[in-house]
Amino acid sequence: MNWNPAAPVYRQAQITPAHLALAADGVELSYAELADHAARLASHLQSLGTRRGALVGILGSRSRIAIQAVLGVSWAGAAYLPLGTRWPEQRLLATLEQVDIDTLIVDSAGLQQLAPSLLSRIRHLIVPREGLVSPFAVHASPDIHCIDELPDVLGASEPAMLDPNDLVYLIFTSGTTGVPKGVMVSAGSLTAYLDALSERKAMTAEDRASQFTELSFDPSVGEIFVPWRVGASLHVLPAQTHVSPVRFMREHRLSIWGSAPAAIAWMRDTRSLQPGVLSGLRYSSFGGEPLPMSLVQAWREAAPNAVVDNLYGPTEATVDCVGQFIPPGVTPVVTPGRDILAIGTPHPGTELAVLDDELRPLAAGNIGQLAIAGKQLSLGYHNRPELNAACFPQIAGKRWYLTGDRGMQDKQGLFHHLGRLDNQVKVHGHRVELEEIEAHLRAITGKEQVAAIGWPWQDGVAKGIVAIVADSDTDPDGLRSALRTRLPPHMVPGTVRIIDRLPLNASGKLDRQALVKWMDSN
Repeated sequence: MNWNPAAPVYRQAQITPAHLALAADGVELSYAELADHAARLASHLQSLGTRRGALVGILGSRSRIAIQAVLGVSWAGAAYLPLGTRWPEQRLLATLEQVDIDTLIVDSAGLQQLAPSLLSRIRHLIVPREGLVSPFAVHASPDIHCIDELPDVLGASEPAMLDPNDLVYLIFTSGTTGVPKGVMVSAGSLTAYLDALSERKAMTAEDRASQFTELSFDPSVGEIFVPWRVGASLHVLPAQTHVSPVRFMREHRLSIWGSAPAAIAWMRDTRSLQPGVLSGLRYSSFGGEPLPMSLVQAWREAAPNAVVDNLYGPTEATVDCVGQFIPPGVTPVVTPGRDILAIGTPHPGTELAVLDDELRPLAAGNIGQLAIAGKQLSLGYHNRPELNAACFPQIAGKRWYLTGDRGMQDKQGLFHHLGRLDNQVKVHGHRVELEEIEAHLRAITGKEQVAAIGWPWQDGVAKGIVAIVADSDTDPDGLRSALRTRLPPHMVPGTVRIIDRLPLNASGKLDRQALVKWMDSN
């Protein structure tokens, strides 16, 4: 395999150089211009000593600079490490402490996060414009480069070719100990994912696709790279302004949309989803959390010509690897008693199985743990051999990933997601380890009797997080303020409640379901 996710941009720059490739921050770049930016950044990174498979950090939001950074790092044959611009300093440090990076690329939002503690860990800082660098950064340790003022290269050099096991990105997810864990995705796994997603979207050069997901969440990978495979254009929803997604889709005449189901709920609740308002859409995908039928109905009224593609998959299996593809006019398959869509069938090259507690396959109709095998499996967790052994076991001579999700396969062969086996929830499309929040609760309060739960629940989805502490001296507002300095916004509990004593189950363990019922009744 000789491949690079940036190669299609190079190819399109030769075939359709003037065709629109990227629209972001009020700037439009043709394929020739985008390829030139990427080639210059790649050449500059290589001049700084960046080699194939080396990590380059990107501290950016949805922006032109961040997208160019992803493409340029990939073009160089390096691997990118996306960092969230809304992460607190402590989480950024906890992430950077686990990796070795020399170079960090930031956009204007990332510049606001550049504390001295972060700068001390890098040698090279690449910024949008010299004038935007905060005063303290100029006197810090890294040397500073401007991404829009890099030297020209003689012709756009071709992207560096990669082997299947070469690292293409490292993305961090919530960890049970309070320390985030990094998932390593290879060129081979990414190729399999992009192939599957390209087949589902069936895009052409005339399509106009959305980029709505933050870089620190892996659905952004498919949003970015799939349109460029066919010469389509990518339109980035601004992260720094409160733009209505519906208005954005209409103004940019989008034909392709993707988001978490929570975005539908927000558009519905703000009364943006009027009948036929999104009739120009022909494909829409939703993932990251269960998709309720009520949201599908609201979406279909607004986008009557669009496919609804319900996607499922963990970061460890490269974004999503299972889906239910529903053309307009076709009735979705719903999980009985739950009013959420079935997750469907695996992508080509992926296997999905339901296993019992002894990791033996179960027949259709039985409930067990969902496990994944096949081409999309990641390389595993970065520097976590014990976790890799536990989560990626060899079963009957084949490597599997144990998702921790409950599920079943019906008689028609479709798979259904039935919640979590462990203490992980999805909130607004973001995967959250409740035990990570609890680790920070203990550190802040000095108390052991703490809990975090998903609450309230609606249509099988946690709408928020509640922290519960068995300590009458705790100041709820002060505790939330302290958590905001440690956790990304989507992990900060919306409510802190005080309880006399945490409920325990028959095994003497925290009874989270009892806490959910307690919240329901209080």
